[in-house]
Amino acid sequence: MKAMIEMPDDLFKKAEAVAALQGLSLKDWLTQVLNREVGATSAPGNQTAGAADCSRELDRLAELVGRHWQGEQNASTAIREDRRS
Repeated sequence: MKAMIEMPDDLFKKAEAVAALQGLSLKDWLTQVLNREVGATSAPGNQTAGAADCSRELDRLAELVGRHWQGEQNASTAIREDRRS
């Protein structure tokens, strides 16, 4: 199924960067996030575990972005350049 969503530009850029860090297309990354969140909320007691997992993943990704950030360019460009080398 196809769906159209609206989101702020800065959120889109951050999501695109996180997906690129994981080697995923934005579509695949969003699918994973939605599957994880829907699964976390559909089973009783899983919300806390899902939030903790998400928090750990965000910390890990922040560390990766911090190590690879290359100045004034956007994160997506920095990640693509890093993959080429």
